[in-house]
Amino acid sequence: MSSSLGLLAYLGLGLLGGFLGTKLKIPAGALIGAMLTIIFFKMFMKVHWDVPKSFTFVLQVFLGIMVGASFQPELMQAMKKIAIPVIISCVVLVGTGVILAFIFTRLGLVDIGTAYLGTSPGAMSALILLALESQAQPMLVLCFHFIRVVFVILTAPLIFKLLSAQ
Repeated sequence: MSSSLGLLAYLGLGLLGGFLGTKLKIPAGALIGAMLTIIFFKMFMKVHWDVPKSFTFVLQVFLGIMVGASFQPELMQAMKKIAIPVIISCVVLVGTGVILAFIFTRLGLVDIGTAYLGTSPGAMSALILLALESQAQPMLVLCFHFIRVVFVILTAPLIFKLLSAQ
């Protein structure tokens, strides 16, 4: 099968998996559902088709459109109010990610790019795209973020309740 037909097969399977992941209310269900469906398909069917590089470009454009479209002018007013806490949060989170990346690399667990993208705060889809574009391992980056998202979702109600009681 040509890579064009393979891409169509991946798109069909991905849409099916994304729909199921969303319906099952899995965190990041469309992303995780599409990914797992294609992985299972490849494992059982023992097939592999290359995805054209232009496909990654299209994904990045769509992600950029989604982020740009979510911008609201009122956001600039809110940003003035929270700029210092946002900057502090970013520095602490990115700094922590850098430290963890060095530790994980020194322990021989993963390469530095995968470790940094895996421990970086941010949107799972954007960081996976960065992993695809770099020498990092996208599946491992996904694992880091998927587990983080599930952990946050599972612990957020309890933590919110504890913090709200103060």
